[in-house]
Amino acid sequence: MGSEVRGPGAQAPRPSQVTAPVARAWAVAAATAAARVPALNAESDAWIVRGWADVAVGCLALDGPRPGDSGSGGSGLPGAFGGLDEVVLAMGVLSGGQHAARLRLLRRFAGPVPRWYPDARPVAGFIRRIRGTAWRAANLVAGFGELLISTAAALPRDTPCPLVSARQLAWGVRYRPSPSDAYVTLRLPVSRLLARRTWMCLPGLDSPGTAIVAAPSTGTALEQQIWRGIHEGAHLDHLASLARRGPQAPSPGEFGAGLLIAESYAMAVEILAAVECVLAGEGHAGWQLGAGLIERATRLPGGAHPAAEFADLPTLAEVYLLGPIEVLAGGAAAAALPEELISSLRDRWRAACAAYPPAAAFGSAAAHLIGRFARP
Repeated sequence: MGSEVRGPGAQAPRPSQVTAPVARAWAVAAATAAARVPALNAESDAWIVRGWADVAVGCLALDGPRPGDSGSGGSGLPGAFGGLDEVVLAMGVLSGGQHAARLRLLRRFAGPVPRWYPDARPVAGFIRRIRGTAWRAANLVAGFGELLISTAAALPRDTPCPLVSARQLAWGVRYRPSPSDAYVTLRLPVSRLLARRTWMCLPGLDSPGTAIVAAPSTGTALEQQIWRGIHEGAHLDHLASLARRGPQAPSPGEFGAGLLIAESYAMAVEILAAVECVLAGEGHAGWQLGAGLIERATRLPGGAHPAAEFADLPTLAEVYLLGPIEVLAGGAAAAALPEELISSLRDRWRAACAAYPPAAAFGSAAAHLIGRFARP
């Protein structure tokens, strides 16, 4: 592993004025939501434990590191980590593979890991294979990524943004159809690999309660710019839109079926941004976005470059490909999004297709793939 690069953009150490009972209630609600996943058997256990690790990042934001608070293998903690402990105990998941290893590392910020936490043995049981439709989506997305890379290679290459979260998100505003700046940046003592999902809704923040963690990453400056400015920015936009229906922490877009919709939207915004970067002459960003599409297409379990992160999560791996196709072609994922998000995305996608014929061809193929002949 190479050296990590730290981006300094953090405005608050953690949410203020959150009492221990409020933090605990948030953690119970979040960990319970994380246990409701659209999967069965071993995949379900892996997904639940992955979600609990994401909850643990929020617990760290609310409680801060308190390694001396827990007794030997027990709990009884006040605050958020105590709420997470309560749900993990009630669920009784025995193992979670790599996701349990991450969960346990995060739980250690609050002291010794309770004995009932899932261990890092591989999840036991059947894991389904990737569906044929997902492989066809992978071929479509990878082909479009290759085309974008070819086009972007002839365009000017700008210098990447500084490694500052706020600067990266501000750069992405022009390429996100419903940008929101209502978020707080948090600095936590975790790396990008440990945090993984860095966007969330927390109590104790001004409405809409959205936060993003500034974590050290091993990615290049350009990779971090795209990931933060486009993909994670789209997640913040989605959370802010959901919060306008009524403030919620945790957000329904953070776990389970709601997470699938969130990733579908973020990936659709990435595809739109790739086209718009090419049209704007931003060759460097357009190239990286195209490469990102190829990476999602080839990392499927059983693919050319399978990612260990998704070895036991086929449903989540598939959604990065099938989800944006459904969103852009007017499928079920589009219907699940707030109207304000999907309408602005649809308008921008129509304009992009009109200006860049390969995007129109991609949209037509996407509509055929999901069995719909929606207009781009």
